[in-house]
Amino acid sequence: MRQRTRTGVRGPLVMLVCLLVRSSCAQNAAQFVTWGDNAMAIEDYYGASKFYTRAMEMEGGRLELQWKYAEAGRLSNQYPEAAAMYEKVYRKDQGRTYPDALRWLGEMYLCAGKYDEARKTWLKVKQKARDKQGTTAIRADNALAGIALAKEWMAEPEDVTIEHLPEPVNSYDSEFGARTGPDGKLYLTSLRGAINADDEVIDSAQYVARIFHSDTTAGAWMVPQATDSIQPGVSMANPAWTPTGLYLASRCDPRRPCRIVIGRGVEERSLTGLGEAQSTQPMVANFQGKETLFFTSDRVGGAGGLDIWLADFDGDRVSIVRPLGPPINTPGNESCPYYDADQGKLYFSSDFHPGSGGFDNFMSRDSAGTFTAPVNLMYPLNSPANDLYPTFDLKTRTGYFTSNRVGSLAKKGATCCNDIYRYHYPALRLAQRDSTGTVRAQDSLPGEAPTVAEKRITSLREKLPIRLYFHNDEPGPRSRDTLTALTYEATWRAYRALRPDYHRAWQGDTTAIEAFFRDNVDAGLARLNEFTTLLRQALDEGQRIELRVRGFASPLAESDYNARLSLRRISSLANQLRTTQGGALRPYLESGALRLVKSPFGEDRSATGVSDRLDDLRGSVYSVGAALERRIEIEQVMDAGAGAQSLSAPLTLDMGPLLQGMERTDTIHVRNDTGTPVTLHGAQLDCDCFRVQVPDEPIAPGTIVGIHVTFTGRLRPGHVSREAIIPTSGGPAILRLTITGTVIPH
Repeated sequence: MRQRTRTGVRGPLVMLVCLLVRSSCAQNAAQFVTWGDNAMAIEDYYGASKFYTRAMEMEGGRLELQWKYAEAGRLSNQYPEAAAMYEKVYRKDQGRTYPDALRWLGEMYLCAGKYDEARKTWLKVKQKARDKQGTTAIRADNALAGIALAKEWMAEPEDVTIEHLPEPVNSYDSEFGARTGPDGKLYLTSLRGAINADDEVIDSAQYVARIFHSDTTAGAWMVPQATDSIQPGVSMANPAWTPTGLYLASRCDPRRPCRIVIGRGVEERSLTGLGEAQSTQPMVANFQGKETLFFTSDRVGGAGGLDIWLADFDGDRVSIVRPLGPPINTPGNESCPYYDADQGKLYFSSDFHPGSGGFDNFMSRDSAGTFTAPVNLMYPLNSPANDLYPTFDLKTRTGYFTSNRVGSLAKKGATCCNDIYRYHYPALRLAQRDSTGTVRAQDSLPGEAPTVAEKRITSLREKLPIRLYFHNDEPGPRSRDTLTALTYEATWRAYRALRPDYHRAWQGDTTAIEAFFRDNVDAGLARLNEFTTLLRQALDEGQRIELRVRGFASPLAESDYNARLSLRRISSLANQLRTTQGGALRPYLESGALRLVKSPFGEDRSATGVSDRLDDLRGSVYSVGAALERRIEIEQVMDAGAGAQSLSAPLTLDMGPLLQGMERTDTIHVRNDTGTPVTLHGAQLDCDCFRVQVPDEPIAPGTIVGIHVTFTGRLRPGHVSREAIIPTSGGPAILRLTITGTVIPH
């Protein structure tokens, strides 16, 4: 999440003075340490790391300061930086003053995915542990088992489709705890606050966690809406529902521990029976014949840290509060309980059981009221970073989880911030390591084994999102065209050639800019090339694939201009796909087997805190914040064959934004599921705004074909909805195709 900064604190002003007149402030390293300590006290760990960094520039070799920085880095999820500093502390101190340095070094190596270094470190931790049956030794054994498992999982990933939910559901703040509500909407918790000039969240009564809900329209996520009004200083999180529809949530007030409340607004009241200890993350389900509350607490009586607890639930009160106990709870932290009564399985998160790093998601079976040994949900559902809040719906084989893994939206380091992810199992295989060290599997859901096609789609989706970056107003500066003749690689070469301009804008302080070009611009093209190779394999095997591409732009121009700029950038990607690998993908693009669905956004989707002033080129053009906004994203890979519509039902096609006066053709894929050959005989419309081209040949049973729909450009701006009537023989008498979109002035 973004880090808080206290309003009224003089630190940023003094820091600016020190930067301008550094020699006069050399004696003030202690002041930076004090500011860092104050930031730690209010849990602004990222801010603390910045203050400690300034102090280390003046007194870099001081052991106590290095320890403080390592702790701030760990708590703000800066894994590589924290690992480097813990390593320095341990090398100097050998555990005399800071006995936890070696263990935290092992944890940071795990979270950074540096498994070889992590193994060496944990072996040393185990060797040095005085109590061979104590918490540290047990954690070392679990970490070593997790490292071995993680390597196996990554060598042969699970057949799980992972989807990083796009903006506007996720943001550059922090989103977590997604669950589907009784109304079918997605509910989640988010921290979203005002941003200052340093791109930090201002700590105010308005910067609190709130519950939002979102839904999809025509396949696109809507902007999340808050479910409640802000209560100054009070965070509301973790929405849940009982089987009978009662609403619960966590209420966190800085004056007291978090409470579980029932009801909303004026009907909100504390759940009776939980006492004064912290209680959060509610989940109510039918368990052992009665409604039971699962929740998270660090109250007395647990195994240590956070634990999962149970209580009998009765209306607005609970009774018989008890810890879940072993084998679920450990001396570490267990949280985020989700009990699926249909399967009799508990899903939860833990940072102590054997895993990939940080928190991992686990599953345990209910066996007559006793839970079995936890089973790790494996890679790619789990990653080296934190993975939390697992949910699962057996009917759809789909669930959600929260992660700060690399690829989440972030401006404070690659793993700073939590985002919502969705996953889908074609078939579920779980593994765990037994006491002999043998990996045993296997908890398969009913259903067929994944096909080669499913595996290929899964491999493509694991590469997402692919973010491709552009210089300001490129390609085609000051143009109102929606197409370009340039490939993305051509724009990339031109962009890299402008690095000296970025260096000059920042007067030699080029660390952040160089990191941006290395980790974003260059890495984006490399990921695109890897993705293209997999894409060609899938298409060569006969698959029909749809890529959903979304455009963004920094806010220097009006939204209408930025929408066209985003389309030009998406056009450069289309040109890249058309020409890459000797034009191998061109036939698939021309036949409709490969299709780009364009969703340009413009400034409306650009992040807050980016300058839109024409007289501030340093901030609006050459800053990393502005550069991060100038991008397009391949955000979804759809199996067009799997998504084909039935010839037995009405057809729909949403063409999205349409430019007045500009032709555009989209394809709808349909499957003949009638059992007999079907012939389509043209299409009848009440206007010349669309043309519909149907296949000439009969459609054999089970076959998927494309119907091509062309917008002619002959419509006024605004929303459009037209119905095409398609006469048939061999199937239903007619097909009805509803075409929708929004016409934009050109």
